[in-house]
Amino acid sequence: MQKFVLFIFSFTLLICLALGLFVSIKESKKLAGLEVQTLSETEARATLGENSYTILFVDKEQIKPFFGLAKNEFGVKMALVREDLPDDVKEFVAKHEVYHLQDTEHQGFFSREINANLSGAHYEPLGFLKTTWLTLTSIERIKYYLSRL
Repeated sequence: MQKFVLFIFSFTLLICLALGLFVSIKESKKLAGLEVQTLSETEARATLGENSYTILFVDKEQIKPFFGLAKNEFGVKMALVREDLPDDVKEFVAKHEVYHLQDTEHQGFFSREINANLSGAHYEPLGFLKTTWLTLTSIERIKYYLSRL
């Protein structure tokens, strides 16, 4: 019986990993060609196709418990990213938020987050892993995600 349960668990895990890889490759195409130009310590410009986005690096207190936020204010699309994060996490979060700014396909909160994470992870795998670790070790972020259930 234990071998059967282990087989089912392993098979399910393999299917989930394969599905995650497929979605990651599919969604990462939406960020293909993304160019980010640093303008200052607090601002960058992201260009994706014919679209341009502002990336602002802001103080943690402005957007906590988030690591980043995608905003569309008065037709100006911008990504806010916490400036206190490690550089590779900031790069992942910036890509994650730019994905949100151009994503019109996914509507539900978890669907949007999963696809933005998988897309950004394709380009910044270490930043994604560090972001995941920072999330799993933050009571504030865990409480936020639990409140969304």
